Amino acid sequence: MTVTTKPYLIRGIYDWCIDSNLTPYVIAKIIDGVKVPKNRPFDNSCFTANSNEIILNLSLKSTEKLIFDNNFISFSTRFNGNNQDIFLPMESIAGIYSKENGEGLFFEVDQNIEERKPINKKIKEKEKKIKKSHLSIVK
Repeated sequence: MTVTTKPYLIRGIYDWCIDSNLTPYVIAKIIDGVKVPKNRPFDNSCFTANSNEIILNLSLKSTEKLIFDNNFISFSTRFNGNNQDIFLPMESIAGIYSKENGEGLFFEVDQNIEERKPINKKIKEKEKKIKKSHLSIVK
C-alpha cells in the first residue's frame, strides 16, 4: 500500500503557519463524507463557502480538539454561538494556506471519487486476462 504525502504536507504547512504566527486556512470541496454545518453560517472569522467549497480557519483560537489524521482532519468550533463538529476526509482537501500572505499548498480534488472504483476494477480485470504461459515445469 502506498502512503500519500498529502497529510504530511498539510501538517507541515499548518505547523509553519502556527510557528510564524500566521492564520492557517484550509479549503475543502464538499464531497461525500464532509461534515460541516448544514445551515452554512457566514462568519468571516471562521467560515466562508460557495456552492461546492468551504474555507475554514484552523487557528488555535478558532478550533478545539483539532486532529490531523492520514485520512481526515476533524475539529470542533463555534458557529453563531453553537458548537459544531467538522469532519473533512483527506481527499476533500483542496489546499491549506496562510490567510495573511496566501502562501501554502493546493491540491486537485477528484470530486468523482466513486468513478475511480470502476477504473480500479478494469485494471484488475486486465491483470486477470493476461495469458498464462504455455510452458510447464518438467521434473
